[in-house]
Amino acid sequence: MRANIQTYAGLISKMTEIMEQTGDQVDPYFQELKKCMQLGQVADLDQSKLTEIKNQFQNATDNYRSIEKDLVEMKAPIKLIGKHQNLKHDYVQYIEECQKMVTAIDPEAKKVDVEAFTASEKAQEEIMGQITKTLTRIMNLLVA
Repeated sequence: MRANIQTYAGLISKMTEIMEQTGDQVDPYFQELKKCMQLGQVADLDQSKLTEIKNQFQNATDNYRSIEKDLVEMKAPIKLIGKHQNLKHDYVQYIEECQKMVTAIDPEAKKVDVEAFTASEKAQEEIMGQITKTLTRIMNLLVA
């Protein structure tokens, strides 16, 4: 069965929208936690505040995961198969790294595994760079 280019473009658009909106929603929590980590003040955070931050990170990861199945199962138009494979691979990795960041936060102990958090942050930045590059190429091919 041939892949429908409009359906595929719609999925890519939906994915991009979810990623942008989710990133915007979780960023204030990320910035707050990052600042506390840099100042060595994570233990000063209220347990409920750290739980709220962790929950926001988990919600963001779940939002990203909400489109994973569609992306993985979607058949790409022939001219996009290679790029689609790269996108699927990178997107799944990105979600895994987001989950590692969530896991690095321990509200009960009022601490963050800084090493795991920082490694996840770095990996997410690298993977997002790849995703952005791949999405740009896909969009260029879709409009060509």
